Amino acid sequence: MKRKFDLFWRESLLECSKADKRITQGVLGAAFFSTFGVGAFTFAMSVNAQSSGLSPAWLGLAFSGYFLARLILAPIAGYGADFIGPIPLILAATGAGTIIPTLYSFSQSSEILGIIQILLGFCSGVVKPVTMSLLGECVPKSKRGRLFGAYNTCLYTALIIGPLAGGLAINIQKGIGPLSLALPSIGMGLTFLFFLRAKKSSHAHSAKIKIAKTRAPWRNHTFLALLLAVMGRTVGASVIITFLPRLINERFGLSGIIAGILFALPNIAIILGMPLTSRWADIRDKTGLTFLGMGICAACLFCFSMPLPMWGFACLAVIMGLGSALSLPASMSLAADMGAAKGAVMGIFLGTANLGFVLGPSLAGFAAENGSIADAFELSALFSGLCLLPTFILMSKRLYT
Repeated sequence: MKRKFDLFWRESLLECSKADKRITQGVLGAAFFSTFGVGAFTFAMSVNAQSSGLSPAWLGLAFSGYFLARLILAPIAGYGADFIGPIPLILAATGAGTIIPTLYSFSQSSEILGIIQILLGFCSGVVKPVTMSLLGECVPKSKRGRLFGAYNTCLYTALIIGPLAGGLAINIQKGIGPLSLALPSIGMGLTFLFFLRAKKSSHAHSAKIKIAKTRAPWRNHTFLALLLAVMGRTVGASVIITFLPRLINERFGLSGIIAGILFALPNIAIILGMPLTSRWADIRDKTGLTFLGMGICAACLFCFSMPLPMWGFACLAVIMGLGSALSLPASMSLAADMGAAKGAVMGIFLGTANLGFVLGPSLAGFAAENGSIADAFELSALFSGLCLLPTFILMSKRLYT
C-alpha cells in the first residue's frame, strides 16, 4: 500500500541504473529550483515595477522578450541536445543563469531588470526542453507518466512558492535589491550543481550517437495534432496568468491575500491531482486523457466569463486545475513516445507551448480592447477548443477503425 501511493514516484525508478537515477534527481531538482528562482524574480519585478520606475511598455517588452526567447531557444536546444549531449548544454545555461542577475550590481537602472528577465528566458529556453528530453530517456515507456507527473509537481510547487519568496524579498528590502536578485542566481546555481554531480556517471554521450540521425516525427499526424492542442492549452494558460487577477479584482473587488488564493487555486489543484493522474497516464490512453483534460480547461476558461458567485468561481478554478493535472503528464509522456530523438521532440513540444504563451495575451488583449474582459476569456476558450479538433478527429477515426 505504501508503494502504491508513493508521493515521489520512486518505484518508477526501480528499473533504472544508478546513472539514470542521478540524472532524474537532477531533472526534478532543475524543475523546482530554476522555476523557483526565475518565478521569484519575475514576480518581484512585476509587483515593484511602478516604484522602481519600470514603464508598462518596458515591462510588457520584458515579458514578451522572455517568452520569445524561450520560444526560439526551445527547439534549437532540443536539437543541440541530440547532437552534442544534453548535460553540457544544461551546465552552460545554468552557469550563465547564475551570473546574469549580477548585471544589476554594475548598472542599477530599471531597464537592466527587463534585460535580466529576457536573458533568463534564454536560460530557461535551454533548461526546460533538455531536462524533459533526459527524463524521457531515463525511464521505460510504461513509467514515463509518473515521472512527468513528478516533474510537473515540482514545477507547479515552485510556481506557488517562487512568487511568495519574491514578495517576501520585496517586503524585507522595501523594493528590488540584492535578495531579489540572489533568488534566481541561487535557483540556477543549485541546478548547475545537480547536473555537475550527474555528469560523471552520465551515459548521454552514447545515447547521443545512437539518436543523432533521427528526426522529429513530422509525418505522424498524432504528433501534429498534439502540438496544436498544446498551443491551444498554453494560449488559455497565458490568459489566466495575464487577465485572471484583473477579473478577480473587477468582479469581487479583491486585490489582497484572498485574490492571491483564488489565483493560486488551479496550481494547488494540479499538485494535489498529479499523483493520481500521472499513474493514469501510464495505464490509460494518453491521447484520450490529453483531450479530456484540455477540453475541461477550455470549458472552464469559457465559464470564467460568466457572472459567478465567489464559491462558484473557486470551484471552477479547482476543476480547471484538475483538468490540467489530467492532461499535463499524458501529453508530455505522449510527446516523449513519438521518437528516439527526444531532444528534438521535446524542444519542438516546448517551443510550440511557448508560442501559445506569446500569442495568448495578444489575442485576449485584442478581445478585451474591443469588448470586455469577459470577451477575452470567451475568445481564448473558443480558440483552445478549436485547437483540439484534430485530436478529436484522430480519436474518432481510431475508434471507428
